[in-house]
Amino acid sequence: MKRQRVNKASMGISPAKHSMLLATLLAASIFTAAPVKADDSRIEQFFNQVDTNNYRGNYSIIDQVGNNNKANVNQSYSAIYQRGNFSKIIQSGNFNTANITQKGGNNFGVISQDGNAHEASINQVGDARKILEANVSQLGSKSDIQISQSGSGYRSINVEQRAFSGNARPVTVETY
Repeated sequence: MKRQRVNKASMGISPAKHSMLLATLLAASIFTAAPVKADDSRIEQFFNQVDTNNYRGNYSIIDQVGNNNKANVNQSYSAIYQRGNFSKIIQSGNFNTANITQKGGNNFGVISQDGNAHEASINQVGDARKILEANVSQLGSKSDIQISQSGSGYRSINVEQRAFSGNARPVTVETY
């Protein structure tokens, strides 16, 4: 099983679209009123074959507003019949940490952090054509949520933690 790193050329972005995206990014950065500090974000996506007929692939969105936020996404799928994985991390506040790791296909992971010093992790492994879904919502400060799922599919886990006192107990959900 040979893995390949996704790059801009393999994603089929035309030079015109690439130029338009760069111009939009430049315009957005010029019109930003407050100074912005780059946060630590990392996305790794792997695949073995590309299904160009159905444009299946892994998709990630990271949206960060604040300082010293960290987001890490690692996704892979290996079979042509699998759909890719989807992940979204939204961080609004400071010193938030979010990690999503998804292997296999058809996984959906979403982390939303509103406040400061939240920690959240989602680790999913899917089976064939089955779906694993996990949603985490953190409000307030200093909450800690860990979710782990394994095979069999058709699971949906939603956890919301409101930690306005900053003394929330950690939440861990594991299924296998």
